[in-house]
Amino acid sequence: MSQEFRVLRFKIDPDTIRKLPNRERNQVAGCMHAHNELVVLNRLLMFSLNDVGEGELHDHAHGVQMWTVMQLLTGKLFETWNMLVERFLQSNPEDPAIAALSDAHRRDLAWLKNYFGTIPLKDSALRTIRDRTGFHYDKLNLDQATNALTEQETMIYVAEHPANACYYLGSSLVFSAAFAAIADKRVDTSAMNQSQRMKAGVDIALADLNEVNFRTHNVLYGLIEHRLTQAAGGSLDNLDRLDIPVAGAPKPSMVALPMFLEIGQPKKCPDISPDIPPT
Repeated sequence: MSQEFRVLRFKIDPDTIRKLPNRERNQVAGCMHAHNELVVLNRLLMFSLNDVGEGELHDHAHGVQMWTVMQLLTGKLFETWNMLVERFLQSNPEDPAIAALSDAHRRDLAWLKNYFGTIPLKDSALRTIRDRTGFHYDKLNLDQATNALTEQETMIYVAEHPANACYYLGSSLVFSAAFAAIADKRVDTSAMNQSQRMKAGVDIALADLNEVNFRTHNVLYGLIEHRLTQAAGGSLDNLDRLDIPVAGAPKPSMVALPMFLEIGQPKKCPDISPDIPPT
């Protein structure tokens, strides 16, 4: 069944934005930009959780796809938090936009402070994903994950176009080690095997992602609302508003990201690697 809801459009006079001081203008633009990026990555994460096929190949491609989107969203949440710290929370005296937050939004901000920390950042499930699963970040101890490797986890799949290739072994080792480490810090894993530890870590990370997402969007909304109200002369009612009905929007469970793409057959060349297209 299609979903119906409204989107409220507020039209802001360009001069209203031009009259904002640089600091306030940069703050509201930063919050809006961060919000938009988080929304896109949130949609991708929801879609990536939905499977589109069956069998070993699809399962492995699905796992890599979901883990990667989780990693990207986690990194963006940390960058959003860093932006809030630098542009709002380090202000002394307290930034007026922080002071104007509602009680509910201030509770969300306090929760985020407790989760992320400021300087230095706290250890957390999401920080483990951010710092330990990117090949360019900290080295990750792969010993336990390697010792527990199964034949199913050692697969690699090459293709005529790199978009359809999947080196499952590499991502399986990295994310298995990272998610198991997350579980070890939060629950008693002494009686779990590597697969169970990994699943527990995935569940913990997804729960943290949902909670951090919800509270981050609430805080961003509160900050944006204050700055726009300030720019609009004290009330958003002063802005030109249009209610836009949206019909037919799919439920998140109805959309899935494809695992593979039909890109067309590249010209055959016998002396190139099979997963690198000829030029």
